[in-house]
This record gives sequence, C-alpha cells and structure tokens, in this order.
Amino acid sequence: MVGVLAFPLQAAVLSAQDGVSILYINGQKAEQKIGQNQVEEGFVQTVVRFDDKLGSRVFTSKPYVISFDSQGENFKVVAPDVNSEMAAEQEFSKAAPSWKVLVDGQEIVFEQAVLEGKGGFMPYAGMENLVAEHNKQRGVYFKDGVLIDAPVAIETAAVATSSVVANGSSSTVAAPAPVMATKTVDQLKAWYLQANKEERKEFRRWMIDQE
Repeated sequence: MVGVLAFPLQAAVLSAQDGVSILYINGQKAEQKIGQNQVEEGFVQTVVRFDDKLGSRVFTSKPYVISFDSQGENFKVVAPDVNSEMAAEQEFSKAAPSWKVLVDGQEIVFEQAVLEGKGGFMPYAGMENLVAEHNKQRGVYFKDGVLIDAPVAIETAAVATSSVVANGSSSTVAAPAPVMATKTVDQLKAWYLQANKEERKEFRRWMIDQE
C-alpha cells in the first residue's frame, strides 16, 4: 500500500543567500552548504546559520531551524539584513530574527526556532542528534529525509505457552518484547499530505477503482 502512495513528487531546489550555510535538510546533512540542494515540494525543514564576514571579523550565529510547506521550483533562505557585527549581535539576540523564505521569488510564511546546543565546549558537536531531539520534542519525524508520523510501539500479543517438563511441572515461555514500527495508516497519511493537488486527485481516483 505504501508503494501506491510513493508519488513522484516535483523536485525543487533549496539554496541560501551568500553568507548563509545550509547545514541540514529534513534531518539529514545537506549535500551543499553554500550551493543548491534538491528537495521535494511540500514540507521542508532546513537548519541554517548566518556565517559571514562583517567588517574585519566573521560573525557566526547559532543554527536556526526553519520549516515551511510550499509548492514551487526555487526555495531560498534569506538572512536578516545586517551590515556590522554590532547589528548582527542585536539582530540575532531577538527571539525571532528577520529571516525570510522565498518561493519562486515570493515571500512565504514559515516557522523558525533556535537549535539549542549542549553546554560546554563545542555545544553543537553531534548536530544530527541535536536536530533529531529538537524534532522529537515537537512531534516531527523524518526517515531517510521523508516526513513520517511518529514511530509507535506495537505490543506483541502476550500469549504465554506452557510446556510440560520431565518432572511433570510446567514452564512458561515469555512473550516477545515490544518492537518499534511505524503504523501503516499513519505512514500513508504522511505520504498523502506530501502529495500535491494533482497527485492527491490521482490517488483518490485509484481508490475508487479498487472498490
């Protein structure tokens, strides 16, 4: 059933303004930090960082998680407009710096949040785990760069079997431990939500034909 919903979604290109590094896309390390990355239309989450020379020094911001849901061909992340280190410090001390996301040249609505690091030296070492934890706290999950529903524990039927041993007593075989899996229905929903309007129509027609 999942294979039926694996539509060939339209490809788009995600890039960023000069001075912005693209670190992660949909939970995976970006192939091009300062170039173009191919993504699918629909929900996109990227971790970006302002990293540009201002005056005589390079200013590096904390990483920001930027999420949006849109259809188009060209997605671009644009940094706040700052021209000095002091201006950058002031801008990135705000709760919501003035990042922008453009889709085919038009601004769209998006969500942003600072990626919290660990304490001590090199707070962003092991960033992939930090991104996963950030998403887990918000109920966002990716598998191989694809948005899915939350993994859930499926309890194996607790049926104990008894066997008679040589002395006439019985022993109980313990039920298998719970395993982690993704509910098929939830995964189907996730694929459907990523499909564009035409693909959803095509799928609904297919569903009717199966009845």
